[in-house]
Amino acid sequence: MKTFNYHSAKDVKEASKLSSSNSAFLAGGMTTLPSMKLGLASYKDLINLKNIKGLSGIKVSGKTVKIGSTTKHVEVAQSKEIKKAIPSLAALADGIGDPQVRNRGTIGGSVANNDPAADYPSACIALNAVIHTNSRKIEAEKFF
Repeated sequence: MKTFNYHSAKDVKEASKLSSSNSAFLAGGMTTLPSMKLGLASYKDLINLKNIKGLSGIKVSGKTVKIGSTTKHVEVAQSKEIKKAIPSLAALADGIGDPQVRNRGTIGGSVANNDPAADYPSACIALNAVIHTNSRKIEAEKFF
C-alpha cells in the first residue's frame, strides 16, 4: 500500500474542501482499505467522515426513510424503525459480510462504491431511493 495523507474532517464543508480527484472518503473503510492493500486503488488523501455529526442515523417519517451515509450495517439491521418500515432492508443489512464488516462498514460506503457484495445498490433501485450528496440529489437508478 502506498503512502497517503490522512484527514479527519470536522464537517461536510471541510471534507468537500479537502476532496480532489485523487482522494477518497472513508468512514468504515471496508471497501477502500482492502482495495488499497491489494494495489487496486491508490489515493493521495483519505478523508475520514466518521466523526461528522449529521451523517449517521436513521429517521423514518411517514413513507420516507432517511439513512445517513456513515450509518453502520449493524445499525440498519437492528433498527426497529427499519424493521417496521422495510423489513427486507434490515434482513439484507444483517446478511452483509461477517460481524466485523457489519460492525464497521457503512451504508454510504457500500452505495458510493456500488458494492455488489453488500446488495444496497439493487435495494436502492428497487425502493426508488434518492441518493443525497453534498451538492445534489440523484435517483438511485441514475446513480448506479
